Amino acid sequence: MAEARKTFPMSTFAAYLKGDKAAQKQTIVELLSFMTKKEIDAEFEPFAAALAKAWIYEQHPELAKMKKGDIAGLGDNVSVVELPGETLGEVDGIFAKLAEYRKSIGELSAKLQKSEVALAETSAKLKETEKQLAAANGELSKLKASGKDEGDKVIVTSQAKVEEYIGKVADLLKMIEDVKKHGVVTVAAGAPAAGGAPSAEGPAAGGEPTADFGFGSDPFADEKW
Repeated sequence: MAEARKTFPMSTFAAYLKGDKAAQKQTIVELLSFMTKKEIDAEFEPFAAALAKAWIYEQHPELAKMKKGDIAGLGDNVSVVELPGETLGEVDGIFAKLAEYRKSIGELSAKLQKSEVALAETSAKLKETEKQLAAANGELSKLKASGKDEGDKVIVTSQAKVEEYIGKVADLLKMIEDVKKHGVVTVAAGAPAAGGAPSAEGPAAGGEPTADFGFGSDPFADEKW
């Protein structure tokens, strides 16, 4: 069975082997696609280039020592064969792994994109929540300040009432003690004593003589006089 061959310009072959690929990029991709029997894209191209170059140098080690000009001087064209089955099997395995990695990376990228969208939405909600929380804290501070002022007023008023009640209770206790000791209630100056104070018009008629004068009340006030 004849080997599958394809002819390429020697300039393409020389550029491929010696690294000056820019001017011959498209033709080099065609060469690699033919040798590996794979569709080559920008991501797979470096792997295909390395695999094919390794096989070429293995078959023709003299090419590794030649310069680009020397290879170009070998002729106008070069006949290239497909890689043998065993080597193609290795290429297939490598490309399968690359395809698997690409798929995994694609899935991870999709998940990452979704996560970034979710993160952006969550961040927006968080900012809104923080804004609402700040507003609520402001209102709470106002309420606390207002509540403190009103509370202070209530405390002051209550304290005054308590002190008033304490004063009244103290007065009542004092009156009770006076009654216990003297049988009368001591009152403040100017207030009438319990039972009524003596009239300023004169001594009461009749009764026992006072200790100060030795006489009783006005003797002439007695009805029997």
